[in-house]
Amino acid sequence: MKKMLNVLAFVVSLALATSGIACKNNAGGNGTVGGGPTVQTVVQGMVKLELKGEFFLMGADYAGADDREKPVHKVTFTHDIYMCDHEVTQKEWKDVMGSNPSYFQGEDADKKVADGEVQENRPVEWVSWYEAVAFCNELTKKENITARAVAPKEIDYVYFSDDTFTTPYTKDDASSKELPYMKIEATGYRLPTEAEWEYAARGGIADTDKAVWAGTTTESELGKYAWYKDNSDGRTHEVKKKRVNGYGLYDMSGNVWEWCWDWYGDYASEDATDPAGASSGTFRVLRGGGWYGSASYCRASDRNYFLPSIRNVNFGFRLVRSAQ
Repeated sequence: MKKMLNVLAFVVSLALATSGIACKNNAGGNGTVGGGPTVQTVVQGMVKLELKGEFFLMGADYAGADDREKPVHKVTFTHDIYMCDHEVTQKEWKDVMGSNPSYFQGEDADKKVADGEVQENRPVEWVSWYEAVAFCNELTKKENITARAVAPKEIDYVYFSDDTFTTPYTKDDASSKELPYMKIEATGYRLPTEAEWEYAARGGIADTDKAVWAGTTTESELGKYAWYKDNSDGRTHEVKKKRVNGYGLYDMSGNVWEWCWDWYGDYASEDATDPAGASSGTFRVLRGGGWYGSASYCRASDRNYFLPSIRNVNFGFRLVRSAQ
């Protein structure tokens, strides 16, 4: 199928494992829980994207685009977000969930880390959409527990197991393949919507004939920005080894496909505001292409979809938070 130094805060940081990946963020975007004092976070590198009041033309109709990317339609946002500048790593997943499910680990020739790269900084893969959702809530919980030591305002859960938003979604819910409900205005960690993802991948360029890939419009330049079939050597790679796009985000094209929140559905031609996908469906959206795919699959407008229960060596995800 086709196819995210205060002494007291410093003391708190000693109690929490960190990602070990260099931080890149706009003011307030990293290490801040709910707008309170700065604490060390599991996942660093949250970049603020000022989407509020912005719009772009979502999709593509140039030569090479397929029907899933049409019709091109106007999307407007009413909120800012923080997006992680890298895909969730194996270390970050293990620090939150306790184990590493990734296929790409160990000493087997087809799994081994590339020379000069750090194993734990490769993107986590072999995680289902349900498990990615559960990770978001588990990370929110972990950071709130730490944050209470400095008494900031806590960040709110985004995902719930009930439509009254009273019971946070859990790992057990994910194991049972229970469908979560999303409170998108909450300030905790979540998956991006498909529209947020595409806008971010384009690096702020609204025109559909620009930013074909995340960082470049020229296929011969793609290897500077992405790990894909032509340069990956059949494996994932440490995040943040390629160039950033216009928003300072790494690996938006290539490395691993990234789960988004949305049910997959056909685009409508009408203008949309803060779209979050079809109201129901069978498949969840993935974006960005991966280490195994061709350049075409790495395009910013390209769409992929799979059952949310599927795990794959190509599938990972990136974190987002809604800004206050």
